[in-house]
Amino acid sequence: MDDFLLREAEHKETVAAELEKLSEPAVLAEAARQRAAAAELRKEWELRQKPKVEPVAAAAVAEEIVESPEDAILREYIVDVIKSCYDPEIPVNVYDLGLIYKIGIAPEGKIEVDMTLTAPGCPAAGILPGEVEQKVRSVPGVSDVKLNLVWEPPWDQNKMSAAARLQLGIDW
Repeated sequence: MDDFLLREAEHKETVAAELEKLSEPAVLAEAARQRAAAAELRKEWELRQKPKVEPVAAAAVAEEIVESPEDAILREYIVDVIKSCYDPEIPVNVYDLGLIYKIGIAPEGKIEVDMTLTAPGCPAAGILPGEVEQKVRSVPGVSDVKLNLVWEPPWDQNKMSAAARLQLGIDW
């Protein structure tokens, strides 16, 4: 989810820059809204980057969860295989469509993926989650995969990457 926030902020900044090239007041107002939304997303992203420290008993030892370099590499491999899964109705991979909300990596290669679909009645509901799970299982170092199909927050076009919007010809 954190990577999504940063990608979305970057996208909104790109959209704002394109809109600012036009001189119409309504378009410039939309550019300002896009920049404000980007600033909020970056602020949220920055907050999530700071380690959370919870109060603990004096005898207890606080554990800080930090992604190891190995986990970071594993995450990259997982993202790469997820990018090989395409929505059968839209010629864009599910990662760039913004359908992947979370990739959690637990010890011993246990992976948890939260994903959504473009709509609850999506015809790909019977195909895509299983395909994503199967491909993540195929990554070396992955011992188990739990795939959660989630509906909150609901998917919308704002979750797509700039690359997906460009590929689909969507101008913002």
